[in-house]
Amino acid sequence: MEISQPLLLASLLLPFTWLLLRHLSASRRENATNSHGRRIPTPPALPVLGHLHLLKKPLHRCLAALASRYGDGGGLLHLKFGAKPVVLVTSPAVVDECFTVHDAALADRPGLASRRMLTEDCPAISIANYGPFWRQLRRLATVHALCTYRLAGTAAVRDAEARAMAARLCRAGPGAAVSIKAAAFEFAVNVIMTMVAGERMPEEKVLRFKELTEAGSAAIGAANRQDYLPALRLLDLGRTARRLAAIAKARRQFSQSLVDDYRRRHPNGASEIETPRTVIGDLLRQQQEVSPEPLDDVVVRTVCLSLLQAGTDTSSSTIEWAMALLLNNPDVLKKAVDEIHSTVGTSRLLQESNLGNLPYLRCIITETLRLYPLGPNLIPHEASRDCVIAGHAVVRGTMVLVDAYSMQRDPNMWKDPEKFLPERFMDENPDGGRRWMMPFGMGRRRCPGEGLALRTMGMALGIMLQCFEWEREKEVDMSEGSGITMPMAVPLVAVCRPCARMQSLLKTI
Repeated sequence: MEISQPLLLASLLLPFTWLLLRHLSASRRENATNSHGRRIPTPPALPVLGHLHLLKKPLHRCLAALASRYGDGGGLLHLKFGAKPVVLVTSPAVVDECFTVHDAALADRPGLASRRMLTEDCPAISIANYGPFWRQLRRLATVHALCTYRLAGTAAVRDAEARAMAARLCRAGPGAAVSIKAAAFEFAVNVIMTMVAGERMPEEKVLRFKELTEAGSAAIGAANRQDYLPALRLLDLGRTARRLAAIAKARRQFSQSLVDDYRRRHPNGASEIETPRTVIGDLLRQQQEVSPEPLDDVVVRTVCLSLLQAGTDTSSSTIEWAMALLLNNPDVLKKAVDEIHSTVGTSRLLQESNLGNLPYLRCIITETLRLYPLGPNLIPHEASRDCVIAGHAVVRGTMVLVDAYSMQRDPNMWKDPEKFLPERFMDENPDGGRRWMMPFGMGRRRCPGEGLALRTMGMALGIMLQCFEWEREKEVDMSEGSGITMPMAVPLVAVCRPCARMQSLLKTI
């Protein structure tokens, strides 16, 4: 059947006409709402596209440049991603207002198409909509994994996995080139996997899970144009919908396999008291109990997958950035190694109980998080109702991004902000420029896994420095890549040699 040219032209123009009318309608609504507050500064926009044509990679640097050029110093910049209104927050004072006064109003997550497709039937705590289900997931994760009591009870797991990581690095051979993120990722995933399911993850499964995590993070980035241009979703030129469906299916199958494998290992049920306890075991026992709160497999696997995904890529990326900074600053590296050897010695491996006596190591991690935060723009928030922030009207449905990256490098707040100076966080250095930071977010959507992350990063970095000498062939490229967790543009590979003072001990592990 032939299609006439006018009909074909009309079918092509219809989606763009609809988008243009939607854009004009949204603009009228914003203008009406803004009559109750000052207008937020904004760059010139295009019809339909809004400011999407201005977005470049990496997104956090692009947004910071736009705020510097078009902002008026009030701490807010208004953008349009297609028809989606976006507010970029660039001032600590405004951030504090957002996540105190307006914390509940900004606690939701954007209902983007890619996220709905990716998390269908297996959501994640960090990107779940604000409401009863999110509160249930967060409470279960905190009670069964992330509270102080459970973290203290799983310290032996992190000690054992640190020992296993040291053994793997030894087997690589002296002078081997080591991918820092790969080594840190395997350590982190096995720490959390043992807490969740009571067993380590096979190496081939670690690689598969790493690919799954990275693919999911790339698919739901804030600059995914198909989320904001329905016509692109309809055309689906890059087969994004098919790719998202495949990732969603893989996430669901992977997380359900954790639950099913646990049931196979415990054929008599999960009523027995485990030693040590695991997250799945606790949740399955609770599932068997009479409770007014439903606890089906969707909830169980969501909690487990959320812990694994949130605690692996972020921690391993920070460890990689920290090692890169240390290799480019050998004086800081030597000071950190000396602290560990003088406090822990060379006759035994560092344990988690020693971390409290290693203040300089903690300062290195904190300074790394300042320079390279876990999420340079945090996870996007969304306004669930109209509100007035810093005297400016923000309409319901607006996406809120926070420029944590720039604020943590603000020369008005930090002394020598671009320099790697762990000493600025030492208690005896009050003039070091210690100021406002939010690497784990703020308010009720603040990351509940901060305690676990700091312990995991401390143990991995501490064991790497205690047991091995690290070298670089040339100055490490500190360019930032694109992604929610801001990976290194050039993955760090360093030469690893067992420390001479630790040789006898390393032969025994």
